[in-house]
Amino acid sequence: MDALVFLTAAAHLVYTPFTKVEESFNLQAMHDILYLRNNFTQYDHHEYPGVVPRTFIGPLIVSILSAPFVLLFETMSINKFWAQYVVRLVLAGAISIAWNNLRQAVTKIYGIEVRLWFTAITITQFHFIFYMTRPLPNIFALPLVLYAIAYWMRGQFKPFIICSGISIIVFRSELALFLGLLLALDLVQQKLSIDGLLKIALPAGVCILAATVLVDSFFWRRLLWPEGEVLWYNTILNKSSNWGTSPLLWYFYSALPRAMGVSLAFVPIGIYFEPRIRPLALSALGFVLLYSLLPHKELRFIIYVFPVLNISAACACQRMWMNSAKSAWHSFLALIAASHLLLNVLITIFLLVVSGTNYPGGAALSRLHRLEATNANVSVHIANLAAQSGVSRFMEIHTDWTYSKDETMNYTQAEIARYSHLLVEAKNKHNTELWTALQEDFETLEFVDCFNSIGIQYNSLFPVRIKTKPCIGILKKKFKVVIDLPKEKKIQKDKIVKDNKKTKHKKDKTKTDKLDPKEDTPLETVAQEEPILTIQADSRDFSEQISMVEPKIELEFDDDDGIVATVEETSLELNTDAVEATKEINFQELRNLALEHTTRKSRAVTKLKLRKIIEQHYRAKGRHIENDSAEHPKPVGARTGMRQSVKSIIKQEKIKEMIEQIATMDLTRICDLEKTSTKDCLKQVIDKIDDESIKV
Repeated sequence: MDALVFLTAAAHLVYTPFTKVEESFNLQAMHDILYLRNNFTQYDHHEYPGVVPRTFIGPLIVSILSAPFVLLFETMSINKFWAQYVVRLVLAGAISIAWNNLRQAVTKIYGIEVRLWFTAITITQFHFIFYMTRPLPNIFALPLVLYAIAYWMRGQFKPFIICSGISIIVFRSELALFLGLLLALDLVQQKLSIDGLLKIALPAGVCILAATVLVDSFFWRRLLWPEGEVLWYNTILNKSSNWGTSPLLWYFYSALPRAMGVSLAFVPIGIYFEPRIRPLALSALGFVLLYSLLPHKELRFIIYVFPVLNISAACACQRMWMNSAKSAWHSFLALIAASHLLLNVLITIFLLVVSGTNYPGGAALSRLHRLEATNANVSVHIANLAAQSGVSRFMEIHTDWTYSKDETMNYTQAEIARYSHLLVEAKNKHNTELWTALQEDFETLEFVDCFNSIGIQYNSLFPVRIKTKPCIGILKKKFKVVIDLPKEKKIQKDKIVKDNKKTKHKKDKTKTDKLDPKEDTPLETVAQEEPILTIQADSRDFSEQISMVEPKIELEFDDDDGIVATVEETSLELNTDAVEATKEINFQELRNLALEHTTRKSRAVTKLKLRKIIEQHYRAKGRHIENDSAEHPKPVGARTGMRQSVKSIIKQEKIKEMIEQIATMDLTRICDLEKTSTKDCLKQVIDKIDDESIKV
């Protein structure tokens, strides 16, 4: 039973392994202490200091406890993302120990039955367990607060004052409201004298303040008391409201119901029937009421009161269960007390699934690592949204990759030239121009979805549906090469391309001009004269020099092979948007096509993209579908503009048949889409269909 809370927190961590921007300082600090060690100038907080400074004491203690595991990982060459699990589990372990100490105090005062209910209620709720592994200042203070509450319940004033002092002076100054109310009760009830308080509090406070100033001034390279600056900024200046405000009673009608679940209904019952819990529970509610005066509100700010209110709820449930044999009504109340735990579990599962969609940045970088696992020449820029929704230094697992979170990035040609990949916010009405510019140099590998809204579906076993939307785009630079031909061959090639374009676009003419035999050299002849393929090499970075390369010639293929030469021409035939048709295909489009969840226009666009991939794939393999152009060279002066030859019709029909086959396939049964891009998977499918048709 002692490890149950820790194991539940670990399960939450496995399901949601990434972190948010609020956790970034402490997480990056633990990374830097563990991996950069005495290279203090490279610590993340020098480049990204945040709005207010935070203490290093919490990250330092967790890092010291995690160091043996990290050294073992380095010895075994295990990538450092696993160390992120370790530091968060160490934090959860510290909270579990403190929570078990509180549970022992509950057992001593209220009995074993209340302890069992207290445990069951805690592990079935979401927010307390979920936050146990989150490296937030509130969570670093939580073990000390739990110890302080346990000491107060036992009447041990000295350790209560010391734990309270550390949590207030080092981590969260607002705890003076909560723990101060408990201290005031002892003074009013004369359990503790003012002289006794000062004898403990003054020397302890001076030592605690000196410790945090000494440690944090060293890391921040200036004299400071971090929590003092936070108190001044958030409370005195009220600058925290810059990050959003909520109504006065938001904690009572929103935060507490979500955090406590159905158990909240039992809190007033426990306060009414159990006099011993009243001082503690009412002090907790008084703290929430006082803290509501601050306009900026977040659920994590009042996380310290959840265990206290759970004790009250446990007292109510135990009383109902104990009286279950008295009458049918009491039995019914006992059943309600037991069944509310199941409702808590359902709420927790739902909230956990929603939370899993809130970290698109971490999911996008993790996905990029799998897509480019064999590529050493990767330089990726991580945009602001991705950096705030899951990306951390622990995720920089490739030493030969370049990771950048440059916040001054304006996506100019000079800036994007430095990167081979981009993690950018998905296309929306605010960044349409940016995406239009980026698509000239980058192709979209995939989109990563994130939470959008919650909907109701009436034709499903689960009536609640979590709706997502594309949030982060994974972009890869289009690699271009230069083909250098001798000067006279370039002139000859330009004339051939010009003549081919003329004959291709003659739609209404019945007369075909004769071509000069000297100029009508077949394309195959030009290709046989060994053009020189060069990629310029100099001192510049590989990704930079690739971006500087521009194609010097553009090869055009005859229409008579049954494959349409340009996407724009096919788009006109299908009455679709040519710009939309040039975008990269993604798995969601194929899934919608297979499930017939498409409009006529979107279906045509997706099939056009499939046609383009088939065309590119066969040309990359050096042959067309029927190999006709290689086996039967066209004679000089042939009518290349004729689109409706028998050969063309056969080849077009074969492509259409292949497109229709792919449109009904479930790619997840053919490819591992976690390791293979949608485009590469389609190429495998094309080869498979082609092989089967050859056998037939």
